[in-house]
Amino acid sequence: MAEPEQVGTPPVSPDSVHSNEAKNTDTPNNGTRRSGRATKAPTKYDEEYVIPAYKTPIQPAIPSARPKRKAALIAKENIIPEDPRPLLEAALDRMSQNERKEYGGWVELESEPGFFNAILQELEAKDFKVQEVYSLDPDILEFLPKPVHGLIFLFQYDGSDEPRNEVNRQECPDYLWFTNQTTANACATVALMNIIMNAQDVTLGMELQKFRESTKELPPPHRGSSLDKNDFIRSVHNSVARRIDLLSEDLCLDNKYEESVTVKKRRTQKKSTRAARKGLVETNYHYIAYVPVNGQVWELDGFEMKPLCLGPISDSWIDTASTAIKERMTRNSEIPDFSLLAICQSPLQTLAKEFATSLACSHALHELYSGNTNWTVQDPFKAFPASHLAQRNLTREYITSQELPDLYKIRTSHPDFNSDEASKLGKELRTEQDSLDAQYVAELATVDEAVDIIRGRQRDYTPAIHHWVRALAEKGVLRGLIQDMGS
Repeated sequence: MAEPEQVGTPPVSPDSVHSNEAKNTDTPNNGTRRSGRATKAPTKYDEEYVIPAYKTPIQPAIPSARPKRKAALIAKENIIPEDPRPLLEAALDRMSQNERKEYGGWVELESEPGFFNAILQELEAKDFKVQEVYSLDPDILEFLPKPVHGLIFLFQYDGSDEPRNEVNRQECPDYLWFTNQTTANACATVALMNIIMNAQDVTLGMELQKFRESTKELPPPHRGSSLDKNDFIRSVHNSVARRIDLLSEDLCLDNKYEESVTVKKRRTQKKSTRAARKGLVETNYHYIAYVPVNGQVWELDGFEMKPLCLGPISDSWIDTASTAIKERMTRNSEIPDFSLLAICQSPLQTLAKEFATSLACSHALHELYSGNTNWTVQDPFKAFPASHLAQRNLTREYITSQELPDLYKIRTSHPDFNSDEASKLGKELRTEQDSLDAQYVAELATVDEAVDIIRGRQRDYTPAIHHWVRALAEKGVLRGLIQDMGS
């Protein structure tokens, strides 16, 4: 009797199936009846039942060499890793003047009077001095050196609540020098140029004079483009920056561009309120200028296509400008972060003029009474020799050509004026000259301090810190310091 087929038995061939069938026909099945249909192999039995159920799995073929993978491995083995240290050293190295000229962007400029004063010195606009204004109170403004050529107001700008004042805006007249801002971060220099280019009775350096002459016939947008392309002015503006600042500025501009694209998409998808818009738009600091020109007070904003006339000058143009500035401060009271700088006449010129006049009076007295035995006042040109006068931009010829003041003439023409009175006047003049000379030296020190601020700003200590940290890491000290900080 054939045994029932067990699960997991070895496969049988078709020939053995037929052989077993023959055997089962002759042998009793012990009462177990098999269907006659089971005695015959089904059609395609080999393919559908036997072979698929017990077919030995086909082993995957041994992968042949892949040309792309092989080329990538070969390239990886042959590529020599680039050492990032030289690139890092170059990024941290101190910038040269030529590199600043080659840099095409503009860095953000802080509202620091020392920076502006140093920039004016580099621009050879030495008749100007920038002074910070802490209050718009008339008594405080009265102490500013005269004349005041303009005011620079710094505030946070988002453009959403700027008054248009289209009625008072007009095309730029021929007598007004006004430029638009055509590039990012140049608003500080734009405001400065809008003031010093309109100043009267001042001496500009050769480069600035050349720039003013070449742009006086241009419209404001073209002036802004010319300013952006002026390598001399742009490099002076960037003189406060280090290389790492320029790299950071480039990265910041990229981020601002991406953020502006995101904000634009949000605005197109959903209308927001004014407060919500302020939350989406990043506010930036912006400089604008106020200047008196041709009997009128002007607000010169580089973001605006046209200048804004604030009205005629009454008692003081600063009063008119102060009113407009206070309105802006009130309007932007939610962001009370402002700064105000005054572009004044440098005291050096005034002090030198007063010093020369006093020396002229002393020289006239010395010429009259030097032969008198009671005359004991030293010759002013011996007390202040030519080398000393040259440091004050004065010469003996310039001093002797000065017109004597009326007060001096009245006093010396009095009937009671004699050699004793002359000696007394001579000593008073000498005291006055010492005071003026000291004030001049103090003012020169302020200018030198501003230049030192720029030079100090250009000193980048990042390479020294980098080398120090790397030395600590190489000696195994840095890891211990980090672990101590974490414990």
